[in-house]
Amino acid sequence: MIRKIFEKLKNNHLLMSGLYKGVSGISLFVSIPILIYYLGDTDYGLWVLVFALFQWILLMDFGLASVLKTKVPVLIHENRYDLLKSYLKSTYKITAYIALFLFLFFLVLIYGINLKQILKIPNHSTEFIKILFVINMFFFCLNFLFNVHKSLFVAFLKGKYAEQSIAVNQIVFLVSLIILTKVAPDVNNQNKLLLITFLNGFTCFLVNFVYTLLFFYKEKLNLKTTVKTPTEFLKEIIVLGTKYMIIQIGLLFVFSSDNYILSNVFGPKDIVPYEVVNKYFQFPIMILFATLSPLWSMFAKNYIQNKKDVLLDSFRKFNLLFIAMFLFITFISVACPFVISIWIKDIITLPDGLILFSAIATILRVFVTFYTFFLNGIGELNKYIVLLLLSVVLKIPLSYCFINLGWGINSVVISTIIILLIWVIYIPSECYRIVNKIKLNE
Repeated sequence: MIRKIFEKLKNNHLLMSGLYKGVSGISLFVSIPILIYYLGDTDYGLWVLVFALFQWILLMDFGLASVLKTKVPVLIHENRYDLLKSYLKSTYKITAYIALFLFLFFLVLIYGINLKQILKIPNHSTEFIKILFVINMFFFCLNFLFNVHKSLFVAFLKGKYAEQSIAVNQIVFLVSLIILTKVAPDVNNQNKLLLITFLNGFTCFLVNFVYTLLFFYKEKLNLKTTVKTPTEFLKEIIVLGTKYMIIQIGLLFVFSSDNYILSNVFGPKDIVPYEVVNKYFQFPIMILFATLSPLWSMFAKNYIQNKKDVLLDSFRKFNLLFIAMFLFITFISVACPFVISIWIKDIITLPDGLILFSAIATILRVFVTFYTFFLNGIGELNKYIVLLLLSVVLKIPLSYCFINLGWGINSVVISTIIILLIWVIYIPSECYRIVNKIKLNE
């Protein structure tokens, strides 16, 4: 009996995805104070800037990963497995070309601009900063190619393995980081940054490579096929993929440009208080993303099959779940100062209001994320893109406006809240409008 219950829970991809994301989050949180202690405030701020660039690179795939999650369920539903193999093969080829292009593009960019001056990095030579960014770019582009497996697992409705790979990566990195602090505690700061770079890059590559092999083994798939992907199908993929890329870059700009804005105004050291609070409130968002990730392809499948009642029921269930998430975020907001005092042993001065503003932004983002997953899943993106582009245009002026008004670090969070309020008003109503247009038994 217990074994059956355990097996049922283990095979629940939504539950296991959330569990693995929780493990990832805990591993990430444990690694942050270790990194701050090992690198110091200023160099940790520099590492945050480098790592933020990593997130940008992973999403510059012309939306191919997102298209996989939308198109693969359709091809499986239509039993077009030869076209599916050809499509996957084309995806890997295009991703490899994009990775090479991105590496060359950023190589020229890194050596063409003065990163030290733009980001107000007080220590390290300009040459070292360029070398640091280039090495990270190499690993990022390499992992960009092998990161495709995550979208494949989600597309085949086995999203728990995508989150499992992230959890394994975080755990391996954490263990390796602890070992590094023991065997190389006294090396200079430049070598510390290089060691962290190689450790992070190689760990990520190894885990991604193993899970890529695991995907093709589990699905008994290979890329051997004589079928060529039709030109019209590729054009459709590129058009849809470009839309997803605009969305991905827009989201990243709205939620991840804060560190660069703060570094440009205040310097890398002042990023640390914001980054600590931001990472703290990322925990519920990380769990939500992991839990919702399998829904992307499920939304696509249910929408194709005109299951209006199923979609509306999923909306209703999330709205009820959101009440619990609201209470949870309120609780962790109250506990935040106490948790940070234990979590980060060094004394960090948090600006007044940073916790409150971050909590509000998190609550709004949690609510709207579910509905954006629905729009992404069914491919209804045009109005969403317009809203995102408007948000991108507003983000920097709003942030600098509040900075000039004396709101300091809080400025970037307040600008995000204003943007999210617009999203919360529009996006859910658009989702209900789309679903209500579905005709039953059509």
